[in-house]
Amino acid sequence: MPADKKPVLYESDEAASLQTVTGWVSRTGRFWGQDEHMARYDGSTHRVCSQNPAHGVVETRGWCRMCREERMDAKFASMPRRAYDGEPVAVFDGDTYFFDAEAIADWLVDNDIKPEDARLVFCKPNMASEIDPNEHFVDDLPEDGEVSDRLMAAFDALNAAIREEPPLSWCPGEVAVILPPDFLEPSQ
Repeated sequence: MPADKKPVLYESDEAASLQTVTGWVSRTGRFWGQDEHMARYDGSTHRVCSQNPAHGVVETRGWCRMCREERMDAKFASMPRRAYDGEPVAVFDGDTYFFDAEAIADWLVDNDIKPEDARLVFCKPNMASEIDPNEHFVDDLPEDGEVSDRLMAAFDALNAAIREEPPLSWCPGEVAVILPPDFLEPSQ
């Protein structure tokens, strides 16, 4: 122990003293010091919508459904639009996908939706990614090492096959679908 530091024993009054502390305590008993916001957040179950009080009360740890609907409406309204051309499409902000016009027509009829009111978006393909063997084996190769020419040739062949593969799956894109008003009428 350094000579300039005197020992403070556990039993000594210098080791600790009883103090009075003030601060915010939530309903759950957690002490938040001067952070009133966190104490209220922790102790509450509901709150008035912070974005639009007219929406009313929402769960504290949840989100306002009406605000979300307004944001989704605005997002869909701002999307670029393109006429339907047979490509895969999905219901905007949903998990329903269509791969042909007949399936779209059935969905419109089943849900009593007019073609011009359908909120559909074109899908983007999810393609298989090519594989760089030096990146794939980075933990196994010596520093600044590379795979052999033979292994590189095998990966080149694999990557050529990957490039020729159709999409693995589809995901909703950022372009809204325009269906013609007569979409549900039988074609002549």
